[in-house]
Amino acid sequence: MDIVMLQKAAFYLGIGLGLAGSAWGLSIAFQAAMGAGKQKFFAVLPLAVLPSTQGIYSLLAGLLKKDALAADPSIGLILLLVVGVSCFVSALYQGKVCAAGIRSIADDRNVLANGIVSAAMPETYAVLGFVSVFLF
Repeated sequence: MDIVMLQKAAFYLGIGLGLAGSAWGLSIAFQAAMGAGKQKFFAVLPLAVLPSTQGIYSLLAGLLKKDALAADPSIGLILLLVVGVSCFVSALYQGKVCAAGIRSIADDRNVLANGIVSAAMPETYAVLGFVSVFLF
């Protein structure tokens, strides 16, 4: 495979995985938000948008490591894939946790703060994946 193609594949795949995970997580969370009803939609909105951060992490990782990727495509490929996969999985499961929190709030069984704290736990691993960008 041509080295330029390897660089581009690593760059776009790493970013794309994080963005796809965010889109998937957001769709899960917003399905629950829509089910919460008109009166509670805006109350649960902060919880519904949380899975969007993983796309931001993967995009930033790609931009921060663009030069390193050009210098050594193999390291860049591995690094951006670590970030992309961690962001993808984290966003997917964070969307599910957010949906559970939204359903709980809609049923008047929970408060927003509990939902946000619970949703922050899967995000921790996306943050760790992003921090790995600075190790190399």
